[in-house]
Amino acid sequence: MAGTFVAVILIAIVQAVAHQLYPPPPGFNFEDPEMLAQLMMQAPLGALLMVLLSYAIGTSAGSFVGAKFAAGDEPFRQGLFVTVLILIAGIMNLNAFPHPIWFWAGSIIVILGSGYYGAQIGGRRGAG
Repeated sequence: MAGTFVAVILIAIVQAVAHQLYPPPPGFNFEDPEMLAQLMMQAPLGALLMVLLSYAIGTSAGSFVGAKFAAGDEPFRQGLFVTVLILIAGIMNLNAFPHPIWFWAGSIIVILGSGYYGAQIGGRRGAG
């Protein structure tokens, strides 16, 4: 669970920075699904790339932590478990309101790739 916690916190931090760099229009209501859908479809490329960056940083670090501190002989599997949890959360987010199709593909690729990488690195065991 520590890996999932690390992933979620890092994703939130990077996305908070993205909101500072690409603030929503004044009076924007994040609770209004139509406004949110319109914002996503008109979001600047940099804003969407920051979200993908948040997924890359959060998932790789979270899966690293999950693998590094896993008990037993299956650290890589524990890192991948974190990756799967983040992927499920990402897909739920993608389903919540419209996103550009390239962003769907990018999100899935980034989450799976960075999670695999983090699990590989975190799962390495030293001799001793």
